Amino acid sequence: MNLNAVEQAVYELLVEVPVAAIEELSSALGLPTPTLWQALERLEDRGLVSRVPGVAGRFTATAPDVALEVLFLEQEERIKRGRLLADRLSAKFRHAVARRDPATLVEVISGRSAAAQRFEQMQRSARYQIRAIDRPPYASEPARNHPVEVEMLQRGIIYRVIYDATGMDQFHDLLGELEISIKHGEQARILPAAPLKLCLADDRIGMIPLQAAPPDIESAVVVHRSALLEALCTLFDALWERALPLPSALGADPALSDGPTSGERRLLALLTTGIPDETIAKQLGLSSRTLQRRIRALMTRLGAETRFQAGLRAAQIGWITANVAPRDNCC
Repeated sequence: MNLNAVEQAVYELLVEVPVAAIEELSSALGLPTPTLWQALERLEDRGLVSRVPGVAGRFTATAPDVALEVLFLEQEERIKRGRLLADRLSAKFRHAVARRDPATLVEVISGRSAAAQRFEQMQRSARYQIRAIDRPPYASEPARNHPVEVEMLQRGIIYRVIYDATGMDQFHDLLGELEISIKHGEQARILPAAPLKLCLADDRIGMIPLQAAPPDIESAVVVHRSALLEALCTLFDALWERALPLPSALGADPALSDGPTSGERRLLALLTTGIPDETIAKQLGLSSRTLQRRIRALMTRLGAETRFQAGLRAAQIGWITANVAPRDNCC
């Protein structure tokens, strides 16, 4: 209604008390007379109250179903005009971007320290989300970026990071840092071979190494809003769907250190055959509900969100292997 707290309190009191003098309102609300007069005058301008004819300093409320409906219509009209203005400005902005010099859509950052500094600036500029693909090479020691990430996570910024398995082998100290990040809320996944190193701050800006496979990061490309940035965002989302979630850390998971039980191993063997759940339940002598409960428990232990991811995780840690039977000789 666009009323402040004093105006709303005065109007609500007058709705309950059809006619009241200024002194009565002041006493009931504990407001000084000048403040009360200002509120009444603003309410009168909006048509919410009116003066009682022939009696000085007495006011009455306009029926809410009449007065408020008028205010709502006025507010809806303002919102409509605001949306039309936003549409016009957005169209002008898109037109201006389309005419912008392509050179301004991409920046080249030279030098390891400059690249590391820009990476930190990108993280701090995020409004809601950082998406990153973490793989060698690094412009600085991997651990140096984590204090910034922890700070941003504590501010409510979402981090979704895809880790390259090769990078894990080459930078063993990253394991401990990864545990810290996940503990603070990072969503981490892993790919056997990530195609590139990438950082995206919201949908506004991205950063990739300038060279395809440099031994060290000596330069990087910062990409602003453009078709190229949209393509990088789409690429990340597609890789995120393929990546395997990391429930705690990349190393040996305490929940998995003992290996599968005989029941889990048999269930995995049946699941990987692709036979229907009804057949699996029959083979294991279980009801359908019990089977689903055991499958969910197995997925939870493996840190998987889907059955496919559970199979990948089980294969990765050696719970299942592909056994190929020898072919019979034939004449």
